[in-house]
Amino acid sequence: MASGKLLPATDRETGRYIVTATHTSGPSSYSTGGFTVTLGDLMEIEEVIVQLRNQDNAKRIKYSASGNQVTIQIYTISADTSTGAISATEDSSGTDESSLTFDIFAVGW
Repeated sequence: MASGKLLPATDRETGRYIVTATHTSGPSSYSTGGFTVTLGDLMEIEEVIVQLRNQDNAKRIKYSASGNQVTIQIYTISADTSTGAISATEDSSGTDESSLTFDIFAVGW
């Protein structure tokens, strides 16, 4: 994916980028490695932003795009009150993440 600026459009038919926005709930049974969302409006994602709508301070996300799919990994933040150390651990397989909502904004063609 390009970073910092949009490169010339690669859609040879129209020469234009498509901007799409959607939201999705997390899976009822999360799998380590993340879950995948397909953006049917696009053939190829150039840039993507995923935001956790719930503003759960104990959750953080990591995401990546390939083709027209976005993979979202969910992490839980924990703090050791005796040392002050903070760590992030990916949620375990089987964790119910269905209460979380993700907003996805993508540019592609």
